Amino acid sequence: MENQNKPEKIFESIYVHIPFCEIKCPYCDFNAYSDVDYLTENLINSIEKEIVYWGTLFENQKIKSIFFGGGTPSWIESKYIQNIIKIIKENFNLKKDIEITLESNPMDLTETKIDDYQHSGINRFSVGIQSLNDKTLKFIGRNHNRKGALNALKNLNDKKAKNFSVDIMFGIPYQTVAEIKETVETLIKFNPTHFSSYSFTIEPNTPFHKFVKEKKIKELDEDTYIEIFNTIYSTLKNNNYTNYEISNWSLEGYESIHNSNYWDNKNFLGVGPGAHSYLNEIRFSNIKSPKKYIQHISKIQNNYNSQINNFNEFIKTINFVYDHEIITKDIKQKEYIIFALRKNTGLSKSKFNNEFNENIEKFLPENLNNFIDYNLIKTDDNIIKLTDKGKLLSNELFREILYPSGK
Repeated sequence: MENQNKPEKIFESIYVHIPFCEIKCPYCDFNAYSDVDYLTENLINSIEKEIVYWGTLFENQKIKSIFFGGGTPSWIESKYIQNIIKIIKENFNLKKDIEITLESNPMDLTETKIDDYQHSGINRFSVGIQSLNDKTLKFIGRNHNRKGALNALKNLNDKKAKNFSVDIMFGIPYQTVAEIKETVETLIKFNPTHFSSYSFTIEPNTPFHKFVKEKKIKELDEDTYIEIFNTIYSTLKNNNYTNYEISNWSLEGYESIHNSNYWDNKNFLGVGPGAHSYLNEIRFSNIKSPKKYIQHISKIQNNYNSQINNFNEFIKTINFVYDHEIITKDIKQKEYIIFALRKNTGLSKSKFNNEFNENIEKFLPENLNNFIDYNLIKTDDNIIKLTDKGKLLSNELFREILYPSGK
């Protein structure tokens, strides 16, 4: 870049947030909305305008991954996804082996839409299956049933989609071990290259939180939860899927490039309402409301001021950015440790010391030996890894790293 004051840090991943859903699930606390489809045209135009804005500021960035998340990106017409990809291509340099992922609901994956997506450059699908039990799907408010889910996977197979991930959810109230085992074993028959396995959590300010508080539903008991967790792990492991990150499994060579960028704590750009970005040691997010986002983007201008000599001050001048946080060295070090422990490669003490020129020991919990004694972690002279049991209880270890009780 010619202007020496312009931000220099390179990012290789772009996240696009599409906040629309046909229905919003009662457990969901994401920035997602239903019954606002009338905003679609204006929203897509605004997202495209934001992409041009960042493309002008960050020239010649080479992009290795694009991820469409939400909400439900597959809910809107496929032409809008095609248009966004076209604008990204015009404003950034896409690597030849780029990974472009679309989060999808099963009911949206018709053969026609899959054709459209593949022609536009989508080469990876992330399908929100959650369960193949109709009773469970109805309970969690999904808009598909078992038949619809399996039909979507059949369509992907028929269209020779080489790379697709399936999301499953465990720990749902009333879920059984037999149910989760049948779900996973049936999904494997469709040859997904990747599984994401997420624990069902009761989030504040959701209908489910209210139901639990009013004792209308009861959370799953701990013993069943653990058995379900272990069943998922053993079934996937026995079918050649590697647990390369706590919640993610893949066949060899099919790890998510985009999500690995997050876990490696690298820079990324987020566009769209509520999208988060991490650039130049600053983490920031856009205005959440689609209406307000559209209003602010309409007034956007390339307002880079050559007098601004730091990115923190520059972010404050962008009218569609909602908030931002400077990532201090201390935060970065702790996040580095936690992200590394989430991965199956584990935490390398020597790599940490080389990265930060500091001894890692002062960042580790004083009661680390307790975690070893309880078989939650295993360690040698250089590498610290979570055991399978440790993955189940990882939040306790992470809490000790972030908020050490002994210090």
